[in-house]
Amino acid sequence: MMNYDFNSPREMMLKQVNETGFAVVDSNLYLDTHPCDAMAINYQNQMAEAYRCSLAEYEAQFGPLRASDSRDAQYWCWVNGPWPWEGGC
Repeated sequence: MMNYDFNSPREMMLKQVNETGFAVVDSNLYLDTHPCDAMAINYQNQMAEAYRCSLAEYEAQFGPLRASDSRDAQYWCWVNGPWPWEGGC
């Protein structure tokens, strides 16, 4: 069983990325059935911006979350860190 330390900056930032990403997907699903709801559209736009910002902040400090997001010479450097089962996450 994994022990998550949500007091560490990395875990708190990753939690923020996950929460805002969930809000984007959830609001998008709602808009599939309520496409004219102006408040929902505004909320979805706010959450999309919050997700982009939280993702950019996380990646600036800790590197890309997906291999396809890395655009520098160290493309595969994310595999060198500790893996979740090694207690590094």
